[in-house]
Amino acid sequence: MQLMSKQSGAALLLSLVILLVLTLLAVSGMQGSTMQERMSTAQRDGMLALEIAETAMREAESTLDNLKDLSDFGSKIGFYDGTLSSTTVPSPFTKATWSPDPADPDNAIDGTAVNGVTPQYLFEYKGKVVVDSQGQLPRDFSQYGSAGPAEFDYARILVRTVGPSGSSTRLLEGFYVFQPGGLAGGNP
Repeated sequence: MQLMSKQSGAALLLSLVILLVLTLLAVSGMQGSTMQERMSTAQRDGMLALEIAETAMREAESTLDNLKDLSDFGSKIGFYDGTLSSTTVPSPFTKATWSPDPADPDNAIDGTAVNGVTPQYLFEYKGKVVVDSQGQLPRDFSQYGSAGPAEFDYARILVRTVGPSGSSTRLLEGFYVFQPGGLAGGNP
């Protein structure tokens, strides 16, 4: 009985300090796990947005290949004629450029939705380029009905996709050489 009266609670105090340290370590570990989960979610969201943007880029290239002529440039929403000094191509970094309002003259074209995400793209016509059979462009001239030098049009394509969660955005820029009517229905 005398041994119990000599204890002053040191073991209890030491065990509470150890418990406090373990609790702090556990809370710190949970915060690290939460941060890693957020980072992996953002990375996944960004990768999905990039994949959808790449799909939209192929869709935009197909749109250019299926043009019958160049009359859409400067007359339709999302088609800008960059060869005219009077044409101002909207900045891809301005929110109004990607506005879903069809009455907005700076609108882009909505692409095909993938998993509930709708990409947008716009075109800027850059002019003509002549390419010979030894040209620097990897083109199969036979698909345009030509084996030698050919005159092509080229355009800048801007594609913007917001990830599924809305927290990431991917913007792609490409330059595409095409010939109106070339793939859509033979060389005019």
